Amino acid sequence: MISTLSRIINKVLGLFGLCLRRVKSSGSWSHQRSPELLHSRLTPSATYSPWLSDPEFLDAYELIKSHTLVDLYRCYELWDQAQQSCTVGGSILEVGVWRGGTGCLLAIAARQKTVYLADNFEGVVKAGEHDTGYVGGEHADTSALVVENLLASAKVNNAQLLKGIFPDQTADAVEGTISLLHVDVDVYRSAQETVLWALPRMPLGARIVFDDYGFFGCEGVTRLVNELRNQLSDWAFVYNLNGHAIFIRISPGEAPVSPPSVAPHR
Repeated sequence: MISTLSRIINKVLGLFGLCLRRVKSSGSWSHQRSPELLHSRLTPSATYSPWLSDPEFLDAYELIKSHTLVDLYRCYELWDQAQQSCTVGGSILEVGVWRGGTGCLLAIAARQKTVYLADNFEGVVKAGEHDTGYVGGEHADTSALVVENLLASAKVNNAQLLKGIFPDQTADAVEGTISLLHVDVDVYRSAQETVLWALPRMPLGARIVFDDYGFFGCEGVTRLVNELRNQLSDWAFVYNLNGHAIFIRISPGEAPVSPPSVAPHR
């Protein structure tokens, strides 16, 4: 029965260039272009829900939940990471904003910091051979105006929109060091170029949060994070089963550098 079901599912998935891969009858699967990245259905048994005791977060989440594809669990983790980043010097940078939900949440959580929100607002760019579920142009159903209206409704005045491809067109607008980087660009190359630009600008205690880690169809980001885990000796790595990968700088390494000081884009 399971074998028959797998064949039927594979036939359907094959129409989209996907496949299931069973491993030792464990119910695992993989994408045919990334067979080494195995997936299975996870059901964590922990039930503690700290967001239920955080009325400020719950109020903020109500404001932004219709403007994000990020679930409650990851939103709360971003909220927590943003608040923790307030003990580290530097701004917050989110690359991959879509309709502004998580960017607005970060800005509310850390109102004393400048929060840069970078997106071209024309869909995913730089999809390539490592990416399984994206070809480019996805998530174009947004605009800078949609984000500006959300920020205004939330009375957020510490966020700056950077419209254009990052880092190619807008990185010069980011001043100083970065205490928290949220990478939500969906594809390998875009995430890689964002991180390589940001790393020398991130001091001790700074954090990188990758969305899309471990999601089927986002194998490019998962592959990149796994590579970075083996390369970044000055960073601790945490994999949260909610779909976030987190790096925390635990050793100063090379001194962070600041990009040229320029007037921020508005």
